[in-house]
Amino acid sequence: MNDRRRGQRAPTGERRSPVVRAGAQARNKRHVAFIVHGARAEFPGLRHVVEWVRAKGHTVRARVTWEPGDGAVLAREAIEAGADTVIACGGDGTVNEVVNGLQGTRVALGIIPAGTANDFARQVGITDDPNAAMDIILRRKPVVIDTAAMNGRRFLNVSSGGIGAEATAETPPDAKASLGPVAYFISGLRKLAGFEPRRALFEAPGFRVEDEFLLFAVGNARATGGGTLVTPRASVRDGLLDVCIVGGMPRKEFAKLILRVKQGDHLESEGVRYLQVPWFRITSAEPTTVNLDGETAELRQAFYEVRPRDLLVHLPRLPGHRRSVEREVLGGG
Repeated sequence: MNDRRRGQRAPTGERRSPVVRAGAQARNKRHVAFIVHGARAEFPGLRHVVEWVRAKGHTVRARVTWEPGDGAVLAREAIEAGADTVIACGGDGTVNEVVNGLQGTRVALGIIPAGTANDFARQVGITDDPNAAMDIILRRKPVVIDTAAMNGRRFLNVSSGGIGAEATAETPPDAKASLGPVAYFISGLRKLAGFEPRRALFEAPGFRVEDEFLLFAVGNARATGGGTLVTPRASVRDGLLDVCIVGGMPRKEFAKLILRVKQGDHLESEGVRYLQVPWFRITSAEPTTVNLDGETAELRQAFYEVRPRDLLVHLPRLPGHRRSVEREVLGGG
């Protein structure tokens, strides 16, 4: 006969410990790969974070890049080894390489900012504190966002051409290290003194213009060059690219305009064209300097396309948003 009554505890001798299934514990463990830019291997706090994550029982793989392209190769190797999250530890260029290494997979991206500008990380609220950045990766489920591609190469943030891209290309590494984002501004001022407008053909759905330009930008997100809001209406979840084209104008007028571009207050300014389109093409007779998430190339043609819902990434909020994405993410967004 059962003498227990509702609300009464069983005698101590009959109390059982909670049953913890090994499978449930295993599901809470992660396989994490850190891809660290070679120049940031001694970044303060990073080694501690790697050791702390490993001590928590997660599988940890840490690799250091030595030359361009290593980030993508190491990301693919990590995926083949079973990683469920690949963390880019570096600047925007390192993030870009890892994003390309993740192409075609559902493995999530994590970011520990350790570069000069860290433009994408700043927009989504990831600080340069490795501990805080790691908390986001471990405690928040990844959200699905768009990426963009230029001539087949994926990028996460903004690609630009013209004076801004040339200024980025000519900013010395030691200036970046000592001055941070200010180094890009100084290089831009120097470049402006001798820069002449280029001529190109711009094409997009329902749009075809051949004209002189000083700069153009194609944004999946909003800010580049240390926080300049060149494509301030961009969203990483709308399935569109935001395109800003600044036409030829006197240097004095352009210098005034750049101050407005910095704040994202330039869209109604004379000489500015702004589009939201699924694809965009620029063609020029002479090579144009193009920047792609911090890395530069000389091109006569660049074709851009959006890739909707293309990447899983751990982040606290979307670019341009103050509200946390956690509720959206946990709800399956």
